[in-house]
Amino acid sequence: MKRKSLLKKGILTLSLIPVLMSSACGRDTTEVPEEEIVLLDPVSVAQSCVAAEYRDIYDYKVTGAICVPALSECVMDTSMTFMAYEKTPGEEVKKGDVLISGDTGDLDQRIKDQTKNIADMESNHTDDLEQRADNLEKAEKSYWEGQRQLEDLLKAQPEEDSPIYDAWTAKHFIEFYGPTMADLNLRRTKQQNKESEELYALDLERQQQILTELQREKNNKMLLAGREGIVVALGFVDRGNYSDFYRAGDWIRENTISMALGDTSVKQLRCDYINNSDINKADDVYALVDGERFEVQYEPLSSEEYERLEEKNGKVYGIFSIEDPGDVIEFGDFATIVMENEHKTGVLAVPSDCLLREGDDYYVYLFDGNTYSEQPVVCGISDGQYTEILSGLEAGDMVKAEYKLPGGANEAVLKTGSVHSDFTATGFLYYPSAKPVVNPVQYGTVYLDEICVKQYQQVQAGEVLVKVHVVSDPVEIERTEREIQRLNEQIAWYTKEGEKENKYQIKSLNKQLGEKQEYLDKLKNDAATREIRAAYDGVITEINNAEAGEIWAYNSSIGRLADDQSCFVMVEDADGKLTYGTTVEISYQDESGAQKSVECQVATVNLKLLDKSLQSGQAVVKLPLEVAAEIAGSSRNNEGWWSLSRVNVKAQLRNVDNVLLVPKKAVKEVNRTTYVTVVEDNGARRQQAFVSGGADSDNYWVVTGLTEGTKICWE
Repeated sequence: MKRKSLLKKGILTLSLIPVLMSSACGRDTTEVPEEEIVLLDPVSVAQSCVAAEYRDIYDYKVTGAICVPALSECVMDTSMTFMAYEKTPGEEVKKGDVLISGDTGDLDQRIKDQTKNIADMESNHTDDLEQRADNLEKAEKSYWEGQRQLEDLLKAQPEEDSPIYDAWTAKHFIEFYGPTMADLNLRRTKQQNKESEELYALDLERQQQILTELQREKNNKMLLAGREGIVVALGFVDRGNYSDFYRAGDWIRENTISMALGDTSVKQLRCDYINNSDINKADDVYALVDGERFEVQYEPLSSEEYERLEEKNGKVYGIFSIEDPGDVIEFGDFATIVMENEHKTGVLAVPSDCLLREGDDYYVYLFDGNTYSEQPVVCGISDGQYTEILSGLEAGDMVKAEYKLPGGANEAVLKTGSVHSDFTATGFLYYPSAKPVVNPVQYGTVYLDEICVKQYQQVQAGEVLVKVHVVSDPVEIERTEREIQRLNEQIAWYTKEGEKENKYQIKSLNKQLGEKQEYLDKLKNDAATREIRAAYDGVITEINNAEAGEIWAYNSSIGRLADDQSCFVMVEDADGKLTYGTTVEISYQDESGAQKSVECQVATVNLKLLDKSLQSGQAVVKLPLEVAAEIAGSSRNNEGWWSLSRVNVKAQLRNVDNVLLVPKKAVKEVNRTTYVTVVEDNGARRQQAFVSGGADSDNYWVVTGLTEGTKICWE
């Protein structure tokens, strides 16, 4: 190698060498790109030296992760008009359960009618079977009587050559005809019964097919659970200037992901996507939760799956399964995934900016106390700030460096503690299970008299919601009563003529009578309606603002009643900071104005870990029933219009406890490697690298590289 003179050519300087897991100076030119050589005037170079010394060098990567249940998405197969959530966040579901119900229009009534039609067919068939059995019994009896009569005739019949044969046969011709007709009638009855049974079976099968098709059509307007799990996310609608969960009447297109379920029997760590190559080249991969190590297994994606997810969602996540035999990790816990590529302890190293390069070779300027001389070196791994020296130097050798050891008058002794970030937001009551309350009066004209409840009022099952009066149709009632009277008269006549002989006619008339009586009862009950009541315990989330005297049509909406067991606080969380299992503090005012607070848990998973179809920007927190009642009571005092600020949501996120902390202002970060200046017992200072698991606004926390009680300093 042709050397350059320090005095003639000047000092060659390089930028910091990037972190390379296995780059060795003078050995691997493919990993270290050729740097531009800059010539500097020797007089402009600061005359400073550092000693080659033994130190630890880390080549690692870390990324934050969140513990969540194993997630699965629920896709709406067909387009539908949303009606209601049948399952809400945090609720357990079984395979086949209805998660979302759609507007089925008249399907429910058609299914009800078809079900009744089949039931009537089966009932009529039972009656028909009974009647046909009687007919067959009579035909068989007539047949056997005819056979005995025929047998007696044949015994009494003269021989054919008898002179009285023709006269006797002519006289008894009709008697011979009777058994023949009985035999014919029996065969005809059996054939009719067979054909009737076959036709009934065909007709019943067809009617059942119609019912199945109606039920399938209804199921297509529902989202059904494909597996067991817990609801952890809801679909949403973009309403222009904001996003919101589905409301009754929203149109959901086919193939829309409308809900997500979590399998709480499986714990996963989800994080930003990690390349398989990063995992494969790492010597060790593990997770840290509150300073404790846990073994993990990366779940790689195929390139096809990665491209599909990226195209669909815009972002792909890394997934790790985690071993937690002690069951100490909880959903919502923050974890740090550590990928150690290479970690060398006690290797000879110098600052990376000491190194100069010419071609494929590296050297330093060695200082003997008086003069500098070029010294070839062979390099090992580097963390960006320091580079391992495999040969060419010994510990204590002084080398030329554009380097100043960080220091300062500020000192601290490292100790364990906690790191976290704070979350504050406002929230409002949310009842995803709210369903319409409709006018049930089908017959007559319904006039509103009084609305008896207010928005956000809690009501009990049977409590009066609305007072009305109904103007009925007296002509229809009178006509139906007359038809019932005629049916009773017909039944009485058949009974008088012979109840046993006319039992089928009487049974048919009784069935008609029951249907007419049911219709009449409905007419009279509707006419007598004065109040519309709550069908179950709940909260009025919406109420019609109609005025007294208005006419309400059958099935028109009165308002919406939510199950009071499924009250939540909806929180704006566009950045996806909250996740399933996160504990939050809800602050609110009760009805008396007293300030209260309660700890609750988030019931929806971190939005950033889901398909974009579920990234509503809203998190949902489950409220205890008694707290929901207090907040709803406070709302009533303001006629249902209440300030969002009255429900405040606070949380400490990414909590990591029992870890070694380093003040953020004391840390220098170079190419992902973090350093502090350590103060030795004798007062000497040295720069020490450590592996950081993350930081909050004040501190880094240490994975490895530093110990409790170490003294550090900074400017």
